Amino acid sequence: MASGSPKVAAILKHIGLLELVFLGTATWAAYRLLRALYNISPLHPLSKVPGPKLAAATYLPEFWHDVVKGGRYTHRIREMHEQYGPIVRINPDETHCSDPAFIDDIYPAGGKRRDKPQHQVRALGAWSSNIFGCADHDTHRIRRGAVARFFSRSMVSQLEGDIRGLIGRLCDKLLAEQGRGRPIDVTMAYSCLASDIISDYCFGEPFGLLAQKEWTPNFREAGTAVVRPAYYFRFFPFLSHLVALGTWFVDYLPEDMALFIRTLEIEIPALIANTKAEMNEGVVSSRARPTVFMELMQSDLPAHEKTPDRLKSEAFSLLGAATETTSWGLGTITYYLLAQPETMARLRAELEAVVEDPRQLPPLTTLERLPYLGAVIQEGLRLSYGVSSRTARIAVNEDLVYRGEFNKKAIELVLPRGYPVGMSPVITHHDETIFPDSYSFVPERWLDQRGRRDLDRAFMSFSKGSRVCLGMNLAMCELHLTLAAMTLRVFPHLRLFETTERDVRYDHDTLSPNPVRESKGIRVTVEVGRC
Repeated sequence: MASGSPKVAAILKHIGLLELVFLGTATWAAYRLLRALYNISPLHPLSKVPGPKLAAATYLPEFWHDVVKGGRYTHRIREMHEQYGPIVRINPDETHCSDPAFIDDIYPAGGKRRDKPQHQVRALGAWSSNIFGCADHDTHRIRRGAVARFFSRSMVSQLEGDIRGLIGRLCDKLLAEQGRGRPIDVTMAYSCLASDIISDYCFGEPFGLLAQKEWTPNFREAGTAVVRPAYYFRFFPFLSHLVALGTWFVDYLPEDMALFIRTLEIEIPALIANTKAEMNEGVVSSRARPTVFMELMQSDLPAHEKTPDRLKSEAFSLLGAATETTSWGLGTITYYLLAQPETMARLRAELEAVVEDPRQLPPLTTLERLPYLGAVIQEGLRLSYGVSSRTARIAVNEDLVYRGEFNKKAIELVLPRGYPVGMSPVITHHDETIFPDSYSFVPERWLDQRGRRDLDRAFMSFSKGSRVCLGMNLAMCELHLTLAAMTLRVFPHLRLFETTERDVRYDHDTLSPNPVRESKGIRVTVEVGRC
């Protein structure tokens, strides 16, 4: 061996840089080729799962549709299901399911261990050390357990008065636009509301976005911009660390982005530090109610789970999820109600039967018992999807066995443990066997109690299982109260402005749903005395 080393050194001495680069590239290409051949060989554990060979061999199809074409792989996955059946292999390591009957196997409640794949978590970039971005099942359970009580129905009810106050401010601000004739993107207005609510919940005081004179700056545009590179982060994780450079040139960023960066990197750390100081000084006990971050800091989480960076990441996930999904859901419902007067009239009649003064809404429990209001909310959530990109789970301790049917033939597939399998609301919510005429806004479908069980089973806007949306109770509270107030006070004065269904229909995603890129938003004008 010793005599061989000088020979190798002598060979390398005569090889130039160009030759070394070529040799390295050739070696890498040979490895990738061999890896691709293994991926489509019978030796691979997913070899029996149907799907296109190129997707099974390499991540290139996913890269092409999500990175190059911009968040459009879900459309290609839908086509795969149409061609290959309810279970398809969408990349070398992941399968996808379109059958709602398999939801409880993929997303079980209770103690069954389900991890998230790193390929999915990387999309969150530098802000993945939170509940939403946690890959490990046990770590997720610990983090969620620290604040789960705070998002229960009983705790949300303690914030109901504050939510009503902020909704009243939203209505007043919109009505103040009467006669000005300028179009407003209602999702921006709802974004201000949702951000103020979640910041009040987290830190005990709203950010004050509704109190500012205009609707901008707000977090919607900035939040969308921050997650736009999500698919780049999946394939090039090192890029995510560049986001932290935003604080260096925050004064030169667009107004919305500057607000977001300042809030995330400066104001939220200051609020966390202030909360910690108040706890140390014993001020916390004098507050009317606790806050999410008080709960986190007082929890039994280990010290490394309470570092400023970890808490900042948690704040990012709560602020981003609560703002984006709620504002888009409310915007989608607003469009369909304004575009379908008969739907609006039925909802208004139901509300007027229980509301004497629109400024003094009845208790949330009363609104929750209104069937048509509930149906409108469910249908709006179905067509706004929540998180629209696929969410995969890894069954760690058991194989999953799928039994179904395709083209009138029985199917049985064993999905091996350790490999992710996921579903997409954008696909499941348009299963025509469950949601006929699925692209239409039809609240009445939720009133049929005989078929309601199938609809509920296929409904994925809040995800499913042990990782179901933490803020679901808060979101439903916001939706019921906001829609009741807006329907009675504001909607009679609104008119759609150069807005069509293409401005709300899903076209692509950056984790959350987006309409066509040419869309200018869900725009309305506020008219004087219009009823």
